[in-house]
Amino acid sequence: MFKALAKWSMDKPLNAIIAIVATLFIPLLFWLGAALMALSILRHGAKEAANVVLWGSLPAFAWLAMGDPTPLVTALGASTLAIILRSSIDLRLTLMSASGIGVLIYFALPLLMPEVLAEVQKQSELLLAEALKDNLELWHNIQPKVGPLMVGALAAILTMVMILCLLLARWWQAAFYNPGGYSEEFHPLRLPVGYTASIVLLLVFGSSLPPLISGMLPVLTIPLVIAGVAFVHGIIGMKNLGGQWLFAFYISVFLFGPYLFTLLIFLALIDSIVDIRARLKDTVE
Repeated sequence: MFKALAKWSMDKPLNAIIAIVATLFIPLLFWLGAALMALSILRHGAKEAANVVLWGSLPAFAWLAMGDPTPLVTALGASTLAIILRSSIDLRLTLMSASGIGVLIYFALPLLMPEVLAEVQKQSELLLAEALKDNLELWHNIQPKVGPLMVGALAAILTMVMILCLLLARWWQAAFYNPGGYSEEFHPLRLPVGYTASIVLLLVFGSSLPPLISGMLPVLTIPLVIAGVAFVHGIIGMKNLGGQWLFAFYISVFLFGPYLFTLLIFLALIDSIVDIRARLKDTVE
């Protein structure tokens, strides 16, 4: 159904505006509107899609006025990434740019939703204080980081969503106009070793970093998680293992999220250093 809507939205700009406005108006479908906006940019370019983005964004601004910046942040973030991807034709650069956009979101969220974040921080601190009442020294050490980490976690979620919206748009584009092109682009995805190593080093020394910097760490890890997912897709595709393996992988992500994310980050680091897929390909050949 969503794929058919995306195809219909590509018939003419008015269709795209109608589809984007309709989906952004519905709270649980804002991600679909963001993906359709990104698709318009990927297909037609930023200049040609400007009217689609402008008129399509109106519901997101309405949500912002009502206190929810999520649709607007996601739509503008996905659109910006689509502009970067179309101009650079480089998914690696686009992912690394996403972490920069995520950092901007991290600093903007306290301004966009101060009351919500203050309440989340208050409740989190109450729960942690109760859990660590027998270890006051540990509580005093982590208390200054609770607020920044809460903001960082929310910014990381928004960054992940806008990347997934972009990837969905790219998948639609390939399905409509270049069958097989998405796999050719996503499966070999591998981040530069300097980028991955620097993020992992920040994670290793995260406990000694200032609270403001520690809060950014969840955002900075998102591109590594995506690269880890691409690695899994690439291996499954290379070995022709079938869709059941991908199904099992995503079920594992759902069940063991935080633990599997750590493994994906580690895989992204190792792959950026030694290029595992290239070595496996040479072995097969």
